[in-house]
Amino acid sequence: MPHRHHFDLTAASARFDAFWRCGLADRPPVSLWVKHDGPAPGPVSHHPTLREQWMDVDFQVERALARLQTVPSWGDTIPSFSPNLGPNLTATLFGVNLEFGEITSWCDHTLADISEWERFLQTPANFDNIYWQTIERMITRAAERFPSDYIIAMPDLHGNYDILSDLRGPENLCLDMVDDPDLVMRAVRHASQGYREAFQRMHQRLSGLGQPSTTWAVYLHDGPAYVPSCDFWCLVSADVGREMIVPLIEFEMAPLERSIFHLDGPQALRHLDSVLRLPGLNALQWVFGDGQGRAIDWLHIYRQALDANIAVQILAVDAADALATLRALGPRGLWLQVCTPLDNDAHAAEFLDAVAAASR
Repeated sequence: MPHRHHFDLTAASARFDAFWRCGLADRPPVSLWVKHDGPAPGPVSHHPTLREQWMDVDFQVERALARLQTVPSWGDTIPSFSPNLGPNLTATLFGVNLEFGEITSWCDHTLADISEWERFLQTPANFDNIYWQTIERMITRAAERFPSDYIIAMPDLHGNYDILSDLRGPENLCLDMVDDPDLVMRAVRHASQGYREAFQRMHQRLSGLGQPSTTWAVYLHDGPAYVPSCDFWCLVSADVGREMIVPLIEFEMAPLERSIFHLDGPQALRHLDSVLRLPGLNALQWVFGDGQGRAIDWLHIYRQALDANIAVQILAVDAADALATLRALGPRGLWLQVCTPLDNDAHAAEFLDAVAAASR
């Protein structure tokens, strides 16, 4: 029998709808996980290489299905499967090849010289490549195998200068921005057009299957929503960010009804003012990173966003950190995510009761 604190789509939708508006329903949305004893559910890999494991559509879908069937979703943690080949999927549209590790993938840089941006500008996004087609097959298989209460999520898509960095390498891209900024701006507009087409194709595919919007960041919305970002801009100044990067982020956000910006690492904070001024932005996901304290240490960042009527996702280290941050900020405009799995079901229920009490 489902626990009263297990995922309920109607209640979670109401909480996220209030969150996107920097408001509050009965309590903030809460994402959490409970420790699972024993081996990981699902099939065991006997693949001869990691590449074959990652690219095995049936294996990935059956493993996700077993996890969803075995491990309950607590609070507003969406029972979802995000087809995944790593963070460089959009760069594969322009010819990069992926290499696979145990928990992530990376790509080979394909542009050896600044002059090769001209070739890139003549390269349309190729949605017939093996990586994009593998993601498409994962979606098809998940739609066949999943019951209606499990959600198929958007894959990880990165745009603008992250695509250029994948193609050229971050250091070379920095030099190119100095040596020929006009050429790089032409290239990044081309990359962002490919990204936007990728998002719209994927959203149309998933909405056509009756899926709401979510992704690796497990939010919820009925219409088009996503996580705009630029990890590359940690390498450039605030002025360069405003002049050369923000216009592309705005272009990529145009199709979205809801958005939560992924700001990753202390070096990205130089761009916080630009992020909070993005037209139509609903929320901020501030990733302070390992070794950078706890969520409660970053109240000044959360308050700056909330003062701008931008909601915030709190990536709390543990349950105590989440409750302390909630009590310091108040519940309005918050989404709590507990990054350390809770010990057991009783701890999860106790924590959710405490969140509800602190939100009254």
